[in-house]
Amino acid sequence: MPIVELDMILALVNSADELHPTAVRLFRGISAGGVGGGRVASSALLGDELLLRSRGVSEEEIRRDLEDLSSVRSLGEQPLTAETLILASELRERHGLTYFDSLHCASAALYDGRIISVDEAYDSVPEVSRVDPRGL
Repeated sequence: MPIVELDMILALVNSADELHPTAVRLFRGISAGGVGGGRVASSALLGDELLLRSRGVSEEEIRRDLEDLSSVRSLGEQPLTAETLILASELRERHGLTYFDSLHCASAALYDGRIISVDEAYDSVPEVSRVDPRGL
């Protein structure tokens, strides 16, 4: 049950995103119990909310977006903990990840070591293996 990264969440809610069809297939597959299920990192939900807020999206729309994601059957949530934050800091130092990428990566490393993302930044991190959603 790999961690779903923010890129797939953003692609799911944006029909103009080139990865939208991939994200739709991914989340349909998770909902049907495929891909071994899936979990979304709390940091990805936070990143989604911050991005929407920065674009002037209303509180109602932000809530609806988060409610829609939380209603996907077979999609769990990986909480953001002190252990996650500590590992994320170490990953930023060792691998030069961005703040949010390090949070998503740490969540995956502490969960099952797999992250679903198109972001190649994870390829240089031995603590995780990246699952490209376009190949699912």
